[in-house]
Amino acid sequence: MSFVISLDQAPPAGVSVLGGKGHNLALLSQAAFPVPPGFVVTTQAYHLFLKQCAWLEEALAALEFDDVDRLRAQCERLRQRLEDVALPPAVAESIAAALRKWPADTAFAVRSSSPFEDLAQAAFAGQHDTFLNVRGLPAITAKVRACFASLWQDRAVLYRRHQGYTQKEARMAVVVQRQIACDRAGVGFSINPVSGRMDRMSIDANFGLGESVVAGECEIDHFELDKASLAAVEQSIGHKSTMVTAQADGAAERPVPPELADQPSLDGAQLRAVGDLLKKVEAHFGWPQDIEWGWREGELYLFQARPVTTIQPRWTRDESAERFPRPMTPLSWDFLQVAFRESMKHSLALMGLPPLQGDWFQWFDHYIYGNQNAVALIASYRPLKARSPQELVAEIPMLRQRFGWVLELPVRWARDLDRYLLRLGRLSAAPLDGMTPPEIWRHMTASLEVATEYFQPNIAISMTQAFLHRLLHALVAMVAGPEEALPIVDGLLAGCETKTAVVNRELHELASLTGRFPRLAKALAEQGGSIQDSGLLGAFPAFQTRFQRFLEDHGHREMDMDYYHPTWSEQPSLVLDNLALILRGGVEEDQAAAARNLRLRYAETELQFLSRTPEELRFFFRELIRLARTYTALDDLEHYQTTRINPLARRAALALGRRLQERGIIDSAEAIFFFRKCDLEELMAAFPNEDKAKFHEKARNGKDAYHASIARQPLWSLDEAPPPPTPSDARTLKGLPGSPGRITAPCFRVLEPKDFARFPKGAILVARTTNPAWTPLFYSAAGLITESGGPLSHGAVTAREMGLPAVMSVRNVLQVLRDGQVVTVDGTRGIVELQPPV
Repeated sequence: MSFVISLDQAPPAGVSVLGGKGHNLALLSQAAFPVPPGFVVTTQAYHLFLKQCAWLEEALAALEFDDVDRLRAQCERLRQRLEDVALPPAVAESIAAALRKWPADTAFAVRSSSPFEDLAQAAFAGQHDTFLNVRGLPAITAKVRACFASLWQDRAVLYRRHQGYTQKEARMAVVVQRQIACDRAGVGFSINPVSGRMDRMSIDANFGLGESVVAGECEIDHFELDKASLAAVEQSIGHKSTMVTAQADGAAERPVPPELADQPSLDGAQLRAVGDLLKKVEAHFGWPQDIEWGWREGELYLFQARPVTTIQPRWTRDESAERFPRPMTPLSWDFLQVAFRESMKHSLALMGLPPLQGDWFQWFDHYIYGNQNAVALIASYRPLKARSPQELVAEIPMLRQRFGWVLELPVRWARDLDRYLLRLGRLSAAPLDGMTPPEIWRHMTASLEVATEYFQPNIAISMTQAFLHRLLHALVAMVAGPEEALPIVDGLLAGCETKTAVVNRELHELASLTGRFPRLAKALAEQGGSIQDSGLLGAFPAFQTRFQRFLEDHGHREMDMDYYHPTWSEQPSLVLDNLALILRGGVEEDQAAAARNLRLRYAETELQFLSRTPEELRFFFRELIRLARTYTALDDLEHYQTTRINPLARRAALALGRRLQERGIIDSAEAIFFFRKCDLEELMAAFPNEDKAKFHEKARNGKDAYHASIARQPLWSLDEAPPPPTPSDARTLKGLPGSPGRITAPCFRVLEPKDFARFPKGAILVARTTNPAWTPLFYSAAGLITESGGPLSHGAVTAREMGLPAVMSVRNVLQVLRDGQVVTVDGTRGIVELQPPV
């Protein structure tokens, strides 16, 4: 066991031994950052210390968390008892040996370093004690004991309980560093933590030690820097009345000299130096950082760095419009949000990323918005530092060690899929017709638990897929040049065997089967899904049997994430509409041959690209390409399997809706979706004595609000004024290039699946977004325009595979364009040109 470890010799990934603060400082020290020298008294020393305290377990069991005053007194007594316990001789001797490297009168800062503090898993910063300007072995060992005891501050005990940690898990390390008697110091964020701007850095400063800045009890100086240039773009110089300085024993407040009180505590060069240090620390960790720094006699020091985990939300439709294009009913969102929250927490921890406080998605007036600042924060993650093939070769061992989970996740997901499917099978067999409303509600919450457990790693899968695509694009550009990168990446990812591709091939096989029955093919092409109720399918049993098998296999496929909307199995006309689109577009293309051609394109692109890469990188690139293809298929498959819960959730909700309709609470079973989850929890708690009129009004108000949202175009951003309307005489609309090429044709707007049947062959498809279930539309389309998405979205990727020009993220295009209006889609330049009427 190691009781003391030097910061410049600490083992990597030693959070459990060094605590969060000690671990980060060791990494920075070993990377040659200006960290004051010192050592860490490890959690192993704390563990040995606790072995002398047989009474502790009984004391922890007696803690009264619901009585704040009583808990404070219990924790104070516990700390006093701990501080009276001597350090074990082996620990005391290890500290003494470490101190012998310095002169006897050297001053040290002694700071707590819990494994829970400054971690990616929880923001425990500030919950434990720090002691400044401590001299001599007796004083230092006393302060180490005090840091051990500070683990049991009542605020720290409550914080751990609130975060879901058991008290027995608590451990403590202690950082002992040479004290720097700063003449000015402060904190800095490598982003703006208030606005969330990634291109700005915030720095607070004062004279003396940084404690006056951290405490926030006096005026200080605030600076905002442009991250690229390090130029100060904003500053506020406070009237600094007090500062903290080192004393003979400890530290104390004293007045700032009058001549300095209103002067900036940092000059221009010092400010730029702190900004440069911030940028370098962020680059080292690949994540925005919060640091503590200080100047002494012209030298800049780094005292602490931890990841930024809280950022002001900026709610926009940038990230959410593709996933949630239409309004969502409140009950569906309340259930989905539980799964999203759990998955985000689990996924970030799995990926080794800091947690983000707050929600990734949120429901505002029935539309789902994404926290664009959080999206930008995740997108800023830069684990790879290499800027050349030679640097990449040197970095590969670290990548293997740090990202082994990327290799393991697909295997682990496939293993857990069986458990999910078996549990869904049991849920689907539940006899809902014989259940009371509270029993159905318990069934619904059990279904939510099953779905939430399965969904835990799925955001990690989606983020990893996007990250691998970006990484592959960047590294291909490094080797082949930026101009060639996109077509090479498209080739390397061509022909991935996704579940969507399998489903689409089966749709084509069904469409081809109608060729044996000309009357069916003609009626289907002309009438689409409306033939479902005509009884015509019964006249063609071979087709009907095959069609029924398709619905049994893929009937859970959703057109919308909202459980309010039926899936294919409940509304087969949607599938028939897709078949009609394929028939109108022509089914001459051999799907098997098309798939072979895509695989051939992939094989040829990979062979040509690898021949251009340095030999020592070929295996790495081959593995990267394999992983990018694996996660492309996995991201699609996990969504396909996720939606197996949709028909079960809808069935249970409608069963509950029918019971409430029978009791006169709602007017139709579907009205159940207009309740909030908390409304139904309240209703079930009161059942059978619920206030029927009250809940009837809630459902009616929810329904009215939902239908009002359908008729309203949502604001794109909640934090900005809406953009001015596109002038009526504007001839060009700007978006993002999605798929190269240029085409002129009439456009047709598809707002929801019921519009599929009316889509004319050869028109340009205009939509808020597309998802895999929309793929058959592409066979009839001449081009694509969407309000959301980018070059890696479903619509753009599908358009490129099919050779259709596409422009993505054209704001308000559904309001600007009219069906039949002739436009030119320039997918290379990312513009849409409105043609004059003929």
